[in-house]
Amino acid sequence: MSNLKWLPLCGGIFALTAVAPRAGAQRVEAPAQFIVSESWLVQHARDPKTVILDVEEDPREFSKGHIAGARLLTYGDIAPDIDGLMHQVAPVAALRQAFEKVGVSNDSHVIVYASDAPMAARAAFTLDYLGGVTVSFLDGGMAGWRAAGQAISTTTDPVTRGSYTPTPRPQVLADAAWIRAHQGNHGMSLIDTRTDGEYVGAGDRHGMPSQGHLSGAHQLQWQQLFSNPGASALLPHDSLAALYTARVSPGDTVVTYCFVAYRASTTYMIARALGYPVKLYDGSYEDWSRRKLPLVPGASPR
Repeated sequence: MSNLKWLPLCGGIFALTAVAPRAGAQRVEAPAQFIVSESWLVQHARDPKTVILDVEEDPREFSKGHIAGARLLTYGDIAPDIDGLMHQVAPVAALRQAFEKVGVSNDSHVIVYASDAPMAARAAFTLDYLGGVTVSFLDGGMAGWRAAGQAISTTTDPVTRGSYTPTPRPQVLADAAWIRAHQGNHGMSLIDTRTDGEYVGAGDRHGMPSQGHLSGAHQLQWQQLFSNPGASALLPHDSLAALYTARVSPGDTVVTYCFVAYRASTTYMIARALGYPVKLYDGSYEDWSRRKLPLVPGASPR
């Protein structure tokens, strides 16, 4: 990872700029607009290239009220169940159709938010994987927008279909074979985005069983990234950077996982914004345990 500073730009964009890297660090270009503020969106909401997506599993959440001009992206369209595994990355053709349907084109700047931050992070990851478009996570989400007294709508506006040609980046996806080949070696730092009970293997969470964590994985729950998780309000840059510095060795590729890569989308998103080379293990614990691969119980990474 480069030694990075997060700089506020005009209207609430947060950009990363590299200064002299630490010894052994990799220089990675971070998206300059991966996170934007409510004040930035106020200034750019009417830009014809701005596409605001409210990502929801239940469309009724959208109907209750959304940012004026936002379009509904149904979560299941981008993260369906595939081959018995939940919340997997959909095929590129299906993803292209889902995003074109809500008006995304290659010249769009897509702003994502949701009633639950990991859903928005998953959409940000998906577009980061697909490539060919600019995507940003809305810091503060709907709660921040509402608190600022901005326009809320309960109507669904007509959408002109987009024209989107993805340029997929399969290198941001990890699978069990890749992780197995790199476990115990320098070059990979695993982040487990699950609860204490799941990490130590003390039981299950909402029907998601756990016998421990992948060897070498450090725990970082997604809520720790936010000053107010319920409002999708992120911590300041320095606080976020400290969370990763404590868990990632210099120069390593970060690999994030949870049970089904839902919560891990948030730790992927922040690692990406901080400039780390990063992969998401899409199958996550569900895939790993189904393959009967080794797990480590207890609070120690190894």
